[in-house]
Parts: sequence; C-alpha cells; structure tokens
Amino acid sequence: MLTSIFKTLTYFDLASYPLTREELFVYLWQPPRMRYEDFLLSLRGIVAPAAIPLPLFTEKFGYYFLSGREEVVENRRKKMLISEIKMKAARRAAKKLRAIPFLRAVFVCNSVGAGQATDDSDIDFFIVTAPGRTWIVRFFTNLILRLWGLRTYGNKIKNRICLSFFVDTDHLNLFYLRIAEDDVHFIYWLHQMVPIYDPDSLYDKFLYANSWTENFLPNIKKFSQGGYIRELADSRMGKIWKKSWEKMWQGAYGNLLESQAKQLQMTKMKFSVKEKAKQKDNGVVLGDGVIKLHENDRRSEYRCDWLESSRKN
Repeated sequence: MLTSIFKTLTYFDLASYPLTREELFVYLWQPPRMRYEDFLLSLRGIVAPAAIPLPLFTEKFGYYFLSGREEVVENRRKKMLISEIKMKAARRAAKKLRAIPFLRAVFVCNSVGAGQATDDSDIDFFIVTAPGRTWIVRFFTNLILRLWGLRTYGNKIKNRICLSFFVDTDHLNLFYLRIAEDDVHFIYWLHQMVPIYDPDSLYDKFLYANSWTENFLPNIKKFSQGGYIRELADSRMGKIWKKSWEKMWQGAYGNLLESQAKQLQMTKMKFSVKEKAKQKDNGVVLGDGVIKLHENDRRSEYRCDWLESSRKN
C-alpha cells in the first residue's frame, strides 16, 4: 500500500495539493483491495514516528503530503477558497445557458472543478448535449457568453468561461481519448468534475460510461461530489422555450443546421487549432459528437513528471 499512497500523493503534489485521509483512500492509485477501516489502521502505522527511517510522506492538520512539502497545506486552503468563489461565477454563467436547445448538462472541470484554482484561473465547462447537436450547442453557448462578456478572449481569462469540451450523450465514454494506458491526469480529471446544471442526472451516466477508470482507482465509487454546490433547475419558461425549438429542429432539418453550424465554426476557428486536430494526439478533437479544444494539452507532461518523481523513491 505504501507504493500506492506515494504514487497518489506524488500526482497531487504536481498541483501542490495535499489530501485528507478520506480523499487519499478514494483517490488511491491501484491499491490493494481493502476496507476503509483497514486502510486507516495501515495509514496510522506508516505515518507513526520512526515507523520508517526516511518517511516518504507526512501529515499535518489532517492533510497528507510528500515529506518536506508542508507549504502545500496553506496553499490548498487558498485554492479551495478561490475555487468556491469561481464556482459561484460558474453557476451564474450556466444559468444564462440552461435554456439553449439541446443542451443537457454543464459540469465544471479542470482547476475549478478540482478545487485547485488560482486567482488568475479561468472557469472550464464540460458540456453535454443531445445526440448529434454538439455544434449547435457550441454556437449558442459561445454567442451568449460573448454577449454577456463572460467568454475567455485573448488575454481576458480570469474568471471567464472557457468552453473547452463538448460531448453528446452518445459519446460519454472517453476511453479512446487517452494518450496512454495509464493516462494519470486524464483519469483523475474525469473524476474531478462538478455538475452545476444536470436535470437528467447525466453525471451518474457519465461516470458509469467511464467505469474503466476503476481499474486504476478502485475506491472511486465511494466518492460523491453531491452537495458541493446546488444544481440549477430549468425555469418554467425556459423549459417551454427549449422544447419548442428542439421540436422544430429535430430530424433532417436539425441535422442540416448542425452541419451548417459546424461549417461556420470551423471556418472561423484558428488555423493552429485545425492543424492540431490533424495530429491525432487527442489534444484537439473536432468530430461529430465530441469537440475537445485543448491546444495546450499537458497530459504527457503530467504523466512524465509523475513517473519520474515516482521512480525517485
């Protein structure tokens, strides 16, 4: 279990983020099968004074982290406070988007979703749409957020919304977007989203579709994001508006609009983004049912740093 704990804390140390004992258990990377009670007993034995000559990790104020990294405790407290403030801004933005036709759910991901945001961080949205309507939804979410001055643009990033990921309900399983079998950053990322608009409980379906991650995080089912922030519900008028347009834009006509929305947005998209999509490295994906716009995809960097740090001990 010592190796599992060290690998887990090493990954989270990349973001200077210590874990509580409950989080450590839930996020353990490929641990031996055990109950939480047995884990606590083993953990107490490992961190006990003089348990091992050179301890790899330690505990302070209920947080666990790599030895010699005591400063990450205060760092986490600051990040959690900043993330909570940004989460409120995310909820206000999602409120303006919830009546968009074919939009089914909004999850907050990346640094804010993981509680690791800094003051300058943007707010990343992971958006779920109806089947075959990702480009229509992206068009309207982008338009509305720009009209309200809430969209990231150029150097205007702080507290603004980044529309980094869209999937439809037929493409919830993201297994094929891995960059390696043990794509550590991607696997943790999938479990660090917070649903803020999810009237159809798609978050549970999303986790089920990605249950392949349990091969690496077998305790993850014991974790729930529930209660972090109250989810938005549809307003009565918003629901009527949404259903009316969806009825008009269904079938062949809706497919035509989806195709036109894709062509329009592809025309306006930066050349570098389209070139990145051609590389097939899963950083940028411009498909039917999946739009992933991570030009600066750092998963390989995270994985290399994690593997190198893990080998040192």
